[in-house]
Amino acid sequence: MVEVTKGIFTGNDYDYYLIEDKSEWVILHCCKDPFHKDFVGYRGSLSSNHPNYAYYIKGNEMALNLVDLDNFNKAYLDFNKEMIEAAFNFLDSFRDNGKKILIHCNQGESRGPSLCMLYSAKCGAFDYANFEDTVYEFRYIYPNYNPKYNIYCTVRYLWEYFVKGAY
Repeated sequence: MVEVTKGIFTGNDYDYYLIEDKSEWVILHCCKDPFHKDFVGYRGSLSSNHPNYAYYIKGNEMALNLVDLDNFNKAYLDFNKEMIEAAFNFLDSFRDNGKKILIHCNQGESRGPSLCMLYSAKCGAFDYANFEDTVYEFRYIYPNYNPKYNIYCTVRYLWEYFVKGAY
């Protein structure tokens, strides 16, 4: 687990299990399997009409139905934007109360760190708002950052919306 900026951390499933019972933490699970599946209570696939299809909140934890793909498809940008916006609103509500935040995914390489970088930038952690420069700086802070193409492109496309104030 690495602290990217004051009170905002990223890591993997193992890091989550180290803190799962600690009340001073709020958790964003950026992975469908096992967290979203366990929270909603399904196996296999979930109907896109299900009310908890995008995410599920359970106390101080939120699980996203976010999968890591090698291929990028712009058709999912609106869905991802809405899901990420809900996640950031969730995190903001706890951050304002002084909670530590862990944004993680299974391996701690792609989805969790990507959303952590985006959220940290939204919160003003980086002195610049340029996506590529932030990725470079983020890799210095978090060397395990190895995003799949889909999440990398998703964050790049949504960068302006979340970081430069349209949000």
